[in-house]
Amino acid sequence: MLKYLSVFAFSTLLVLSCSDKYEQLDQDDKDKEPKDETVKPLPLHLIADTKNAGIYDMVVFTLKDSTYKGPNESFVLPLMYSELDSLIWKIEGTSQKFNLLRQQAGGYSFTTEWGHNFYLPGTYTTVLSGYKDNKQVITDSTKMHISASADFLNVSWDQVKNLDQNTGYTSNGTLGYEFQILNRKKDDVLFSGLTVSFDSTDFRKPNPDLADKERETLSTYITQLYGKAAFEGDEAVLNQQFKQLFKSSVAKDKVLKIWKTKKSNIALLYRKREESDIFHYWVHAEPIG
Repeated sequence: MLKYLSVFAFSTLLVLSCSDKYEQLDQDDKDKEPKDETVKPLPLHLIADTKNAGIYDMVVFTLKDSTYKGPNESFVLPLMYSELDSLIWKIEGTSQKFNLLRQQAGGYSFTTEWGHNFYLPGTYTTVLSGYKDNKQVITDSTKMHISASADFLNVSWDQVKNLDQNTGYTSNGTLGYEFQILNRKKDDVLFSGLTVSFDSTDFRKPNPDLADKERETLSTYITQLYGKAAFEGDEAVLNQQFKQLFKSSVAKDKVLKIWKTKKSNIALLYRKREESDIFHYWVHAEPIG
């Protein structure tokens, strides 16, 4: 131990004794070293039209330049910021990104306003990042709270909207898939269906893994939202429970899972795809009572 201390003391003294001699040389070397360039952030900001929304409500995001006071800002911004290498919007904690600036042959496209639907409740931070010459020159963020208070997804059974309209809800490529909701009323029975479509899926070609992706995505999602299924596994039990809990006669080949909430009965169903069908799997929900 003493040996290490004595060596350290000697080294320290040696440096001190030599410091006066080389002080000027060290200063000359520092003057020659390139100094880090300070990057001044550009005044582009991310604005959301609400801080509180429900799942499947559209939140509209807009880009604003805090220094621009003229008219037609949405047309001017693409010209002001077209020289950026990239401009990205993302949800914090995820790896998926939405490219607002996309270079194309003979030009570019620039998004200054877009809508986004959140599928799960929670507090989200969305982040805007811009880069030029490998330096981040734009950074901003906005936070919002997303709730899930409706009876099923965004459906309140006593005031159902968009009957017989299959409505898609965009995720802007941040998840790799998007959900669609179809509300219907048949023979005085009200019900709602949830389907999923995947980005970049070409339905003109065979997709042998598509059905498995549908089943896994829908099952995982409803479990995240409403908890573990009340019934699954036993085919006979599932068929019996479906007949008892659901009023509508839905064409199906198999019942895979059933969830029960305070206001809704929910089932994951399968039907063998026919030539005119798009989906193998979907989630079917009805009000209780």
